[in-house]
Amino acid sequence: MTEAELRLRPASSEARACKVCGAASPAFGTLDFNRSCEEARGRFLTLSGVAVQYRRCEACGLIFTDAFDDWGQADFEAHIYNDRYIDVDPEYAEARPLSLSRGLASMFAASADRLQVLDYGAGNGRMAQALRDHGFASVTTYDPFTPEFRTRPEGRFDLVTCFETVEHMPDPAAGVADLASFVADDGLLMIGTLLQPNDIERIGVAWWYIGPRNGHVTLFTHDALTRLLDRQGLRLVSQNANVHFGFRNTPPAFARHLFQSARIP
Repeated sequence: MTEAELRLRPASSEARACKVCGAASPAFGTLDFNRSCEEARGRFLTLSGVAVQYRRCEACGLIFTDAFDDWGQADFEAHIYNDRYIDVDPEYAEARPLSLSRGLASMFAASADRLQVLDYGAGNGRMAQALRDHGFASVTTYDPFTPEFRTRPEGRFDLVTCFETVEHMPDPAAGVADLASFVADDGLLMIGTLLQPNDIERIGVAWWYIGPRNGHVTLFTHDALTRLLDRQGLRLVSQNANVHFGFRNTPPAFARHLFQSARIP
């Protein structure tokens, strides 16, 4: 396997513009294309011999690679989201969707029967099925990389969930804009993505969440994610390093109980 065969953009020592704020983003480190998040559990793929360069913004801290910027959907399906994807994300098919559905059912039990829900980047649709089992009356599934759920939905939704998806976006500004376009005026966006740790400069690309083979091409700081949502008129409140909410002005009534302890000016 070579860079040419994968159609990757070659590494460069020159700083590039940040994909969120436009500031200078020098090289941060390189990883083999087959580096996956499962290495944190001691599971390793055979090295591909192809290097993928990541950069880090000097202003908002975004970590990203432009190696895949020339790829289309067919490239991602051939080299990343293929029948071996389960090897690098074994929780993707069943464990994660079921866990997330239980969490959502706990959060929104009182309004599940009347919420219009969109699961954006939904993969195999398992979470939507589980949400219906938990009493959610209206759940729509959308994922451009899953043929069954590739049709773009119409309208806007009370609750838009987006778990383990934004880190897969090679164009985070366009991706988050598209995501936000589905959120109703009095709706709630819920994003699941792991933010960079405070000591990321020490850890570098050894951070386990940076995985080219997983398609993790954009890794956020709170600042970077805040900037993207702010452009779409959404305020960001993070529950923790992995769960983030976006809403306009104030939280919608069905979700207000989630923010009772949060300081929202």
